Amino acid sequence: MNDSYSIFPKVVSINQEVKITITGLRDKTIIPEQNYNVRILSMCNHADVATLKVTALRSKAESIISEPAKSGVIEFAYKFVTKGEYSIIISVDNEQNSWITTERIYAVTPELSKLRPYRGDLHIHTYYSDGRMSPIYMAVMGRKLGLDFASITDHRRYAPSLEAIEAGKKIDLDLLLFPGEEICASASIVDARGDQENYSKQLADVIEHRLSRTPMVDDLTKEQYAQAKWTVDKIHEFGGYAFLAHPYWISGNRYDHNLPLFDQLLKDKIIDGVEVIGGYFQNEFEANWLAIARYYEEVAKGHKIPILGNSDTHYREKDDLYGWYWTTVFAKSLSKNDIFDAILNLKSVACERPAGERLVVCGPFELVEYTCFLEREFFPLHNQLCSMQADVYFDMIMSKEASLDQLNKLRKKLDELYKVSWRVG
Repeated sequence: MNDSYSIFPKVVSINQEVKITITGLRDKTIIPEQNYNVRILSMCNHADVATLKVTALRSKAESIISEPAKSGVIEFAYKFVTKGEYSIIISVDNEQNSWITTERIYAVTPELSKLRPYRGDLHIHTYYSDGRMSPIYMAVMGRKLGLDFASITDHRRYAPSLEAIEAGKKIDLDLLLFPGEEICASASIVDARGDQENYSKQLADVIEHRLSRTPMVDDLTKEQYAQAKWTVDKIHEFGGYAFLAHPYWISGNRYDHNLPLFDQLLKDKIIDGVEVIGGYFQNEFEANWLAIARYYEEVAKGHKIPILGNSDTHYREKDDLYGWYWTTVFAKSLSKNDIFDAILNLKSVACERPAGERLVVCGPFELVEYTCFLEREFFPLHNQLCSMQADVYFDMIMSKEASLDQLNKLRKKLDELYKVSWRVG
């Protein structure tokens, strides 16, 4: 993203004429009132090229982040016909070596133009399990890191996620929080299993009635599978979603999950998705690449697998992974139903970008390509506004004087950022 100029909208729908506006954001990049050449190049289709002649007009440029500044404005209307990214090259008319700036626009299908990108993390720990901070602290920190939705998922504990939701309501936290918990695949939902005798009876019932005709993969028994089957069924019975976490995490001297069990879960399609990118305390890159390779292998076989990227953060001082791993979801709105509908309908990608490292995105190609653009051109603005919001929220949870007026202004700016970036449909 070029922080000296702005271009809006950033995303357009193919085959629809749209007005594009380019402004300068710094004193040295104010656009004079004169004639310019606007060269439009599809990065995908080399035959899709056009050159327009445009005269800049004096106007007041509104920056989403900074205060308004007087500048010339380059405006033009154009119909983008090729899916994917475009380069918009601005130069002064009739002058050699007069390049001003190159901006980027992304053209999507009408279907995709109706969806908006939201970043989330559905695997977060607090001091109620093996984390270090409170539920509300982790929620506000999520906003600080640019998250739009999140879930506290302490080990076998559901209440901390509810605590975060209630505390978030008290400060009107601009972060969509879901209840959740992390459950070992070989165990169960603590409150639902009852005592060991009752749980054993439930497992016997699963084996006799639900698995009686289910063929097992090699090296897996129905007795082993029954525990996972019972857990997933119970999650669905409670109206929840079952996502398998870190399938290739190395715990001790072997994988944390029994891989034949993972094979069976994929074969039977009873889980709602897989965490293909996540944060770990060791061997995270190898574990992630194995999960990514397995995902693409399954896709090549024709399997449809919803995927997530999560931090699994415990917020420890030496191995803080929060903000390095996340899920980008393309949904109709930032609501529980739309977020999970999008994930289940393969409209999500798993992302990672450890500090100082390159971006990695896993998922359907169309969404991966789109996400790479958004991480360069849209999310830096989005994340900056989220971070500024979180600073106010931290003041509130620490009982310091907080500016609610500033918070409302930031919320309006974020809403406006979405509106002006997707002027489509």
